[in-house]
Amino acid sequence: MSNRVSLHSAVHHRQIVENLFLYYVYDLSEFSRAICNNDGSYSFKSSSLDPHWSRNDHWPYLVYCGEELAGFCLVRRYPYDLQRYDIDQFFIIRRFRGMGVAKEAFRLAVSDRPGLWQTRVMLENTSALQFWRSAVNSVSEGNFQERILADYDLDMHFFLYEII
Repeated sequence: MSNRVSLHSAVHHRQIVENLFLYYVYDLSEFSRAICNNDGSYSFKSSSLDPHWSRNDHWPYLVYCGEELAGFCLVRRYPYDLQRYDIDQFFIIRRFRGMGVAKEAFRLAVSDRPGLWQTRVMLENTSALQFWRSAVNSVSEGNFQERILADYDLDMHFFLYEII
């Protein structure tokens, strides 16, 4: 397997993102209120992804490691501060974790758009928090702020940084 990480637009591949999103919901169920359905599946409102396919300030990406699908990255302008880019959702398949795939995919996503950025992490998700501290530190060369702020009705860790 080649470790070359790349991002590809998912504009024409919504179904792939939706398929992966079920695994993302499952992973987040450790920290969120998501419950397993009686049929053994997890679900989400696919309409929540609509802006990534209907607005010009949202960008869906698929992450590849070599030729293999490794996850997705959904980027947007943050609705409460349209001057700031936001990593809306980010997911790497477990098989590719710990290999640098996520860090490289994140670097590729932010390097494409210079400006003000943020990344949000659930308070309970301590393993993701550790990853994001390291990843944001790397792309911002240590120039970032970490704050606990409200995102809608949920307090979250916010990493605030600028990509030049």
